[in-house]
Amino acid sequence: MNVSWVMMMNMGISAVIALFLPIVLLVVWKVKNRGIRMIPFLVGAGVFIIFALFLEQICHYFVLSRVSPLSEYVNGHIWAFVLYGALAAGVFEETGRFLAFKTVLRRSKGKETAITYGIGHGGIESILVVGISMISSLILVVAINAMGGVENYVALVPAEAQGVLRENLNTLLLTPAHTFLLAGIERISTIIFHIALSVIVFFAVQRPGKFYFYPLAIVIHTFLDLFAIMYQKGVIKSILIIEIVIIIITAVTVYFTYRMYKEDAANA
Repeated sequence: MNVSWVMMMNMGISAVIALFLPIVLLVVWKVKNRGIRMIPFLVGAGVFIIFALFLEQICHYFVLSRVSPLSEYVNGHIWAFVLYGALAAGVFEETGRFLAFKTVLRRSKGKETAITYGIGHGGIESILVVGISMISSLILVVAINAMGGVENYVALVPAEAQGVLRENLNTLLLTPAHTFLLAGIERISTIIFHIALSVIVFFAVQRPGKFYFYPLAIVIHTFLDLFAIMYQKGVIKSILIIEIVIIIITAVTVYFTYRMYKEDAANA
């Protein structure tokens, strides 16, 4: 089985979007706001790594991987898994945002800080979760084509490992080509979503009487992730439906965040 050029092209497009969109956004934002600092961008990237890729994964180990009555229940009940997965992402990422604005960035009072932070938070997720994955997949499928197909590639590994490798490769190659393109397109709305949530949590910290924005951000984040995990578990079969839902939730969140941002500027 060889890989279609359409699949490789879609992987390449998604890789470019995931890797370079955060950089383009940061450069454009910096050009339009020459006084902003880079620290919030770096903090946003660091918070995602610490809270989503480290602390959240530790939580997943105890709730999902470690053998216990809790893990058996969550893994054995699809809605428990969906709710837990979505809530964990919301709690860890929004708490990371909240603590960042409360501590490291507490003296950064300008709301532009939230935008810069959001580009860093959503940008590093885009690069690490989608960008690197797409590059790895693209290199793999190019190698498969260069060697004349899956069987020739599988023959390179020891016999005892060939079955698992063949199954994994066939799963990858049987994935509809448009799925890889949608992964890159999704990054556009996801980064924008992270910027909007960063503004919401920033106001929770920096504006008197707005603390409730912090749990609100958790709820919004959890709600969006519910649909992503329902697709992951097969509750919703269509990736297109998921992408449309994500875009709608992002658009609504951005609309109200933009209004709030402008009203804050008018009252400044």
